[in-house]
Amino acid sequence: MGALYITSTERHTGKRLLTIGLIHRLRKDGFKVGYFKPLGHFPVKVDNVVTDRAAWLTHSLFQLEDPLELVCPVVITRDLIMQNFEKDITGLEKKIKDAFEKISEQKDVVVVGSDNSFSEGSSLGVSGIRLIKLLNAYALFMERYACDVCIDALVELKNAIGDPMIGVVFNKVNSVDLEEIKGLVSPFLNRKKMELYGSVPEDKLLGSVGISELATHLSADVVCGKDNLDGLAENFLVGGMQVDKFIGYVLKRPAAGIIVGGDRTDIQLVAIENGVRCLVLSGNLYPNDTIIARAEAKGVPILVTRDDTYTVAKKVEAMVGQLKLEKKVKMDHGMNLVDQVFDFKKLYEKLNLVPQ
Repeated sequence: MGALYITSTERHTGKRLLTIGLIHRLRKDGFKVGYFKPLGHFPVKVDNVVTDRAAWLTHSLFQLEDPLELVCPVVITRDLIMQNFEKDITGLEKKIKDAFEKISEQKDVVVVGSDNSFSEGSSLGVSGIRLIKLLNAYALFMERYACDVCIDALVELKNAIGDPMIGVVFNKVNSVDLEEIKGLVSPFLNRKKMELYGSVPEDKLLGSVGISELATHLSADVVCGKDNLDGLAENFLVGGMQVDKFIGYVLKRPAAGIIVGGDRTDIQLVAIENGVRCLVLSGNLYPNDTIIARAEAKGVPILVTRDDTYTVAKKVEAMVGQLKLEKKVKMDHGMNLVDQVFDFKKLYEKLNLVPQ
């Protein structure tokens, strides 16, 4: 049985995308696959079991039979963090190891997921390095390509981790960087005893946010357009500029969500008439009847929040990385994308796996 730990040097690099993409293809190739998330950071209660939201979503997506309490044995809450600050928490390592041993029974491979970065869990005594040793796992990094910045971090970690660190997958790669990665970066990684397992191109659908999820996470009041909450906003614009400048921006981003002050009826009307995906009005200011009527006619949902425009923009920015794969259309698209660009032959050779 082999274990593959999916991690990164920073947050929001696409680790969950890679995790579900790998599970999907491994199962399709006939392997008995387990899924394990030793540390969860987003608590949710499912059938009286406190687990991690991403772990639960992945468990549901693949209809896994392993109990949720084993899939994610440690959920990091604020209470746990505070307790650890007062006195070192003990027993977590054993809890993780015991759960992993049960998950790995009769499995060909276990894909191990993570949330934040390779350093997560360090204050609790279960850092990335410790988990690799504990689970006897290989580490595969998922990174945004940034030339020497991410390469420096990968080389430094390779020196610290050694052989268990097998390589990297780059995410959100633009076409300009693709040839550089293939022609220069990949050979360089080989010299440093690492492999390039794939480059995932920038993708508008994967970077989008569901309007319904947006409303929930902002605790927003949906004023109109409730029948169109299943739409996706591919990016967001803050409507804090003059109308003539705003028109130029919105014409280039027709699938955008617009964050704007509730008193900026001029921006609101221009956005609606140009068919944006949604309006998020700040300051707890509700739109007038004309705005509502035009939004209804155009099928544009309007969400009203109590926060000011800056706070809303920061919340949306923080949410984008967390909400990327909660809609089935995006999950299916993401899994197919990984299937196309990932070098599974190279991985199977490393893990001594033979597809059926």
